[in-house]
Amino acid sequence: MARFRETVRTLLRERLLDAAYEAVAERGFDKLRMAHLAGAVGVSRQTLYSEFPSKEAVGEALFQRELERCLLGIQQGLDAHRDDLRAAVEAAVGFTLTLAGRNPLVKAVLTSTGEDGLLPYLTTRSAAAFETATAMADAYVSEVWPGVDPVARELAVDAAVRLTASHIVQSTASPEESARRVADTVVRVALSTGRENLAPTTR
Repeated sequence: MARFRETVRTLLRERLLDAAYEAVAERGFDKLRMAHLAGAVGVSRQTLYSEFPSKEAVGEALFQRELERCLLGIQQGLDAHRDDLRAAVEAAVGFTLTLAGRNPLVKAVLTSTGEDGLLPYLTTRSAAAFETATAMADAYVSEVWPGVDPVARELAVDAAVRLTASHIVQSTASPEESARRVADTVVRVALSTGRENLAPTTR
C-alpha cells in the first residue's frame, strides 16, 4: 500500500510540474499562480502546497527536472557517437540548441536570462548547471578519448559549454549549423597541443 501511495504521489507531482511548465511557457514564471496551478490539475490548494510549499519550490523543481532531461539528452547524443569525437560534440550541442529553442526553461537555465520573471535566483542555479554539464563532459571525454591531452581537454570542454550558451543567446544560424561550428572549434581546441590520439576506448 505504501508503494501504491508513493506511485500516486509521484504521478501527481509530475502532473503538477507538467501544468506548471505549460503555464510558464505560455505566460512566464512571474504570472504563474498557485491557485491556477491547482485548478489546472484538479486538486485543492492544500494538496498542491503539500507537494510544493511555495511558488519558488515549483520553480526549483521545474529547474531540476528540465536540467536532468537536458543532461540526459546530451549523454545520449555523446553515446551515439563514441567512435567520433566531432560527431559526438555536434550531436550533443545540436540537441541542446534545439531543446533550448523550444523550451523556455532550458533556455533560461543555460543563459541565466531569467526572462519573464523566471526564477530571480537563476544566475546561481545556472552556474551550478554549467558546472554539472562541464564536469559531465570532461569525465566523458576523459573516459572515451583518454588520448586527449588534459589541458586541451579542459579547454575544449569549456569551449563547448560556453559556445553552446552563446549560440543559444545570439546565433541566427540553425541549430544544425551552429552545432557544426561548435564541433569544429571543439575538435580544433582538443587537437591544439598536437599530442592527442582521438581513437576512442572500447567497452
